[in-house]
Amino acid sequence: MKIEEWLVKVESTHNYIFSEDGYMVAEVRGWGTLQYKFNTANEAAKFQDEVGKFIAEAINEKIQRLNQNK
Repeated sequence: MKIEEWLVKVESTHNYIFSEDGYMVAEVRGWGTLQYKFNTANEAAKFQDEVGKFIAEAINEKIQRLNQNK
């Protein structure tokens, strides 16, 4: 199996990243640090969700480039 076959249209849900077929491929962790960087737990949770979405978008962009270069 190739990476681009496993990481098909990934998306972030809370602190997890899932492939299109529903398999968890990664977990975004950082709560230990984040809880001290924001004034409220809600702000920290929102930021962690944003980080997960950023990572998922980056993976999807990279996979798209790999598939275009075949």
